[in-house]
Amino acid sequence: MKKLMVIVLAIVGMLSMAGCADTEKNEGKMYIEPAQLTEEEEKIASLLGLNTEQRIYDFTLEESVQSIQVNTYRLMDGEWKLEAGGGGQAFSDVEGRIALAFERLDEGLRIAIQSEHTGGATEYNSERNEDLNEIGSFATSVLSEKTEFEYEEEIPLAVQIITSKNEVVSYQVDYFYSPEEYEKLGYEGVFAITIRFSQKTVAELDG
Repeated sequence: MKKLMVIVLAIVGMLSMAGCADTEKNEGKMYIEPAQLTEEEEKIASLLGLNTEQRIYDFTLEESVQSIQVNTYRLMDGEWKLEAGGGGQAFSDVEGRIALAFERLDEGLRIAIQSEHTGGATEYNSERNEDLNEIGSFATSVLSEKTEFEYEEEIPLAVQIITSKNEVVSYQVDYFYSPEEYEKLGYEGVFAITIRFSQKTVAELDG
């Protein structure tokens, strides 16, 4: 049986994110985009083994934000099934940064979030899915451009295909909204990471 271990880490200075990258002045639209790191941040990220071009994101929000939720899904029978997440964390800053560290999403994920008043990391570790245990090939698509969004909208940050097939069709991450396209291709494992910003508190989300 697959075991899931959730480790909530204390506030950390990962990636020296206290300052967050410079962002455009908020003009009433919320967006998330790949982070533009300073030279010092790139060195720190390299030390930690992160892909600095693809897995670190800056976001700008409206002042009414109350919480952040990051979810990991697996595609099952044409639908996304929640693997990890489902809760959320309180968040009230208008700017911030999220960093994702993973290799295979069926083995786990580390999430670090940093802003002016919030900082910390969460790590999900699990045993590799039995049906994927012998498969070593995978392809990952990530959010690569500035994306605007609304509250309660799930924004896909990464989609990963794990398969024994010789050829892989790797779609852009917005194909998360069309899971049937992945299902038609018959891959053994398809996983996704999404982020959602909410005007609801964590208690309201849990309810």
